[in-house]
Amino acid sequence: MPPVARPTAPPPLRPAAKAAAPAAPLIHPAPVAPMMAAAAPAAASPAAATAEPDTLVPTQWLRAEDDYLDGRTDIGRAMGNHTRELFVSCEPGEALQQQFEHLRPSYIALHDLACLASRHLLHAVAAAAGQAVQRLVIRRQGFGTTLAVLDYVDCPSEDGASVRLYATDADEADSAARQALARVLLCRATLAVVMVGDVPPHALAEQLQPLRQALYSTDWECARLVFMPLAAPPVAALTNLAKALGAGTGVHTQVGSVATRPADAWTMLSTAWNEQQAQVGQPGIVMNRLPASATAPGVMRPMPATPASAQPARPRQALERFIAELMHQPGVLAACLFDLATSKVLAHAGDAHPGADLARRGTLLVTAANTSRKQLGLPDATEELLVNGGEQSLGLRRLGSHPGLVLHLVYRPAQASWSQLRPKVMALDAALSHNPIS
Repeated sequence: MPPVARPTAPPPLRPAAKAAAPAAPLIHPAPVAPMMAAAAPAAASPAAATAEPDTLVPTQWLRAEDDYLDGRTDIGRAMGNHTRELFVSCEPGEALQQQFEHLRPSYIALHDLACLASRHLLHAVAAAAGQAVQRLVIRRQGFGTTLAVLDYVDCPSEDGASVRLYATDADEADSAARQALARVLLCRATLAVVMVGDVPPHALAEQLQPLRQALYSTDWECARLVFMPLAAPPVAALTNLAKALGAGTGVHTQVGSVATRPADAWTMLSTAWNEQQAQVGQPGIVMNRLPASATAPGVMRPMPATPASAQPARPRQALERFIAELMHQPGVLAACLFDLATSKVLAHAGDAHPGADLARRGTLLVTAANTSRKQLGLPDATEELLVNGGEQSLGLRRLGSHPGLVLHLVYRPAQASWSQLRPKVMALDAALSHNPIS
């Protein structure tokens, strides 16, 4: 039998010798400016090329937050490609108002009334000034969901600075958010320009009602309101209504001549801006001036026909009609159409729940249902989902005409059951197939 090895006692522990202090610290503190200046040469040195890439990470030191936010005081953060992003935890209109209250910017707001001309003018001005149309994307904090997109142009002025032009018609937003954003942009503008389409005189007062309510609100700060008619018939009626609109509000209202081309609209807009700077400029504030009208090229394309009846239906309008029809059904409290892949709200109505919440929660519910079906080995995706309980129920249905879109409906089961609402949803879905969404 071979001998069995016996464990030996471990050697006694001895206090370790005190390590000698290094002659110099491993990292030398240095001023910010030298570190920034030395960052580029260090990365290009031969020693850096042979070192391990994981251990040498270039670090840029920035003195202030403005350096990180591209060196200018503006709304949101520059993301490249002429886009800025603003992440918010509240509604887009409220967030934009908070930004304006903090930054106090000076800008021109272009607003459509029974027409779709403001974006055309914005792009024409951008082309004439050699500038790009920029975008402010408002996203939900923590989720990244796009709540609204605003287009604007920074037009060069005579003193070398710029004058910003916003179009109040927001993209990728539900109806309530678009109305709130347009109201904030008009209320806080230095100059508000309302482009008026071909509206019958008897319907003009009704079209101006939302603007009248905004004018008499405590939020209104815009001192000058210019109406830019794009068709001849409403000019006379518009002039009388504009005078009555500004009476007692302290807002100077003006009706310009008919503008049929972007060059005409530009001349009227720049003249109104420059007159306002000369008349109401406050001491201590440098008011920018737009270039003279002669610099606006006359080769711009004419504006499209402005009558609303002549305009082809936009996909967003078709979706809004879809939602509006559902809101007329008994018991319906809120309705939202959203993109399942991105949780983007395409149309929304109803004050019971915000559209962004319905889209976000709807995406979670449908995704959970699809995951459960997959784990159970069931083929195909979830087509319909009901959540019942209490005084309000939820109904979610994927559109057959556009499988990537989902309807989220909030209703009172005591007034209408899902079996009563489903036929209407299916009929509207079938009608929506004639309006491609792309």
